[in-house]
Amino acid sequence: ILERAISRRRFIAASAMTAGGAAVSLGLGPCDPRLIRKIQQDKDPQAPHHVVWVWQFSADGALDAIAAALQGKGLGVLLKTHDGIEWMSTYDHAPDAITGAGRVRNVARYFEDRGIPFHAWAVPKGVDPPREAQMAADVLAAGARSLVLDLEGSSGFWVGNADDARRYGDELRRLSPYGRVDISIDPRPWRINLVPMSEFIAMSDGIWPQLYWDTFDTPGNIDGYTGAGYPPPGGSITPEFLLEVTEKILKPYERDVIPVGQGAAADPASWARFAHRAWDLKMPRVSIWRLGVTAAQTVEYLSENPPGPEPKAPPPTPTPTISKTGTRTPSPTKTPRPTRTPSGTPTATNTPLPATATNTPVPATATVTATPTFTPTPLPP
Repeated sequence: ILERAISRRRFIAASAMTAGGAAVSLGLGPCDPRLIRKIQQDKDPQAPHHVVWVWQFSADGALDAIAAALQGKGLGVLLKTHDGIEWMSTYDHAPDAITGAGRVRNVARYFEDRGIPFHAWAVPKGVDPPREAQMAADVLAAGARSLVLDLEGSSGFWVGNADDARRYGDELRRLSPYGRVDISIDPRPWRINLVPMSEFIAMSDGIWPQLYWDTFDTPGNIDGYTGAGYPPPGGSITPEFLLEVTEKILKPYERDVIPVGQGAAADPASWARFAHRAWDLKMPRVSIWRLGVTAAQTVEYLSENPPGPEPKAPPPTPTPTISKTGTRTPSPTKTPRPTRTPSGTPTATNTPLPATATNTPVPATATVTATPTFTPTPLPP
């Protein structure tokens, strides 16, 4: 029996000591931060679920429309809260756009009250590591179950160096020692090390690789993978190929892997192939980039196939037909992805959709499609 009440700070410190003792008992050393975080996070277990990314309310739908699209489907929402040192209201002029931690708290409560797990994402840039870390910690404290950092080496993304990354990570973990923080990266072999991976891995719990099979199915990407020692079978980029190569590339990092798939896939049926191969490779959770460009049948498929059990197998690949003259019947032409009509508002880092590779890869801005505007239900500021 305690003689006096223990403060929250002393309780956390005691818990950390207990976790450290567990690490020693497992032979992993007393100072393994990742293990200590996992022990603390596992004290509040959450049912695994797939997640749908949301970039801006003005592009992906109003708050109430997003909730209506996801409620009752067992899917979580992953909402962008800030970009560098700017809250998203700088770029998104919808009434419910994120203006600060208070708005994050209101939006988180709105989704959670409707049974939709709320997660957040942001773009760290390294322009002001302490301030960016404070904003990230504030988002976690405001009710986000996790924070995903969109970490890329393209224009408009990370501009800091390795020391900036260490400063960011140290400050974030000082402010939020046990919060779930993951990174989302472009895992193509010639782009993954354009960012300080070692420094970010040290403070992260999971990796969300961006795997866009239609966007990456170009001669430049095929040459890039081939030059890196991963020649695509059949000479094309497929969901299966990207998952298999990425699993090999990320395995040494020893983190949870949650693949990000292409919501705007030309063939929505390719999502069954993506989810099933991810499950085969021990990556049962997947996510969709992004709600505003995703076919309804893709959302339904993930709703009907939650993480854990084997997902419904994809349909067999059709066998090409041969004409009497011995020539193969051409396959349908792939439908090009639509582009987003530019707006007059400031441009935020609009997507984790990375550049299309060329023989000499250079950053490029991805295109996205905006959905029709819904009538929003504003939240209190």
